Amino acid sequence: MVKLVDIPEYERNHLLSKLMSPLGELPWVSSEKSLKEKRVAIVTTAGLNYREENSFDFIDSSYRAIPKDLDSADLLMTHSSVNFDRSGFQEDINVVFPIDRFKELEAAGVIGSVADINYSFMGGGLLPSVYEDNVRDLATRLEADGVDAAFIVPVCPNCSRTVCGISYYLESEGIQTTGIALFREIAQSMKPPRILWVSFPLGRPLGKPGDAAFQTQVIEHTLALLDATEGPVLQDYFLDLPDVEAPPPACPVSFQQKNEDHSWRGRLRREMGALTPWYELGLKRRGRTTVGVSGSSIEDIIEGLTSWPDDNDQEFPEPVWLKCALEDLKAFYSEALTAQPGEYQAGYSERVIFEETVLGELIVCYVDYFETIEPNHPFVRAIASREQLKRSTGNWAVDQSGDKVKAANPVDK
Repeated sequence: MVKLVDIPEYERNHLLSKLMSPLGELPWVSSEKSLKEKRVAIVTTAGLNYREENSFDFIDSSYRAIPKDLDSADLLMTHSSVNFDRSGFQEDINVVFPIDRFKELEAAGVIGSVADINYSFMGGGLLPSVYEDNVRDLATRLEADGVDAAFIVPVCPNCSRTVCGISYYLESEGIQTTGIALFREIAQSMKPPRILWVSFPLGRPLGKPGDAAFQTQVIEHTLALLDATEGPVLQDYFLDLPDVEAPPPACPVSFQQKNEDHSWRGRLRREMGALTPWYELGLKRRGRTTVGVSGSSIEDIIEGLTSWPDDNDQEFPEPVWLKCALEDLKAFYSEALTAQPGEYQAGYSERVIFEETVLGELIVCYVDYFETIEPNHPFVRAIASREQLKRSTGNWAVDQSGDKVKAANPVDK
């Protein structure tokens, strides 16, 4: 659940530092149309783009257009934040971009129509004001498409702030807005026109992957805020996401097997070889993969990520490629680990990766390098969160204050 009282103090203080005042006087668009007459566009901050498009940069306020009749297999997530769970998106795109649910609402006559073109920003890392020009440009496009209202969805901690900013700028351009907040305190301080706070895990703003009825209920409550006659409106959603009571299917791979090749490349290649049949099973079951943000093959990623750790005389990987390559491997592992049908808690794959795998150790190896350049190097937060480092079997741990400290590495390399 995303409640400040439930997260570590150091993360809570970090999030509280993101609280902002409203961007200006409350803009408010009233409409005489009923919801059944309105044309609605989805605007997500999940950093989604087509495989053939340019991915989002690490700091990026631009947006990507996503046609209504998209093929979800062509969409990747190139969000810069590591502070949310991506397995929900891997399982069901609708938890971050509920296009199927909106088509169903259109067919049922609940809304007038879904916009022909919907949009994605990347909501991490920037102040809301940085998005202003691009959001106002987007408003022109929405108006040209006959859009009456925008439904705005976050994924990461900073995204709740970005959602508030997008709401403010779109509403000031005459587009009604409603959206979801993952942190109530941020919405409460910024006062967007209409917003629904949900206590779901980060990365799952629409709730449970694969549960169309639950997702639809969240959407309908969010859309109902468009009927408010004055604002700002901040409503708490009345349901928490039910906990997964049954244990997940058994992990398909043992990560403790001995390996005569102690190089990073040998150990990583062997581990990924063991996971490959499960990755392929997951690909067959889902019909899509989220691997591909680096633009490199898996073999090239293995070689590129391990050349320098195995031999420090080799060239260090280009940092942006390094980030994308690590995201590809984490997606590969996550899709393999969750290949079997069943329910998985948010964070399950992340826990296994950082507690049990060579990949988790390799990520911490790079964290170690950046920390030798500069304590608390900003790029560290691009490849591993504090919570991930806390779980890791590698060289770094996190103490109660959130500071990274050296820890014994139990793995012989």
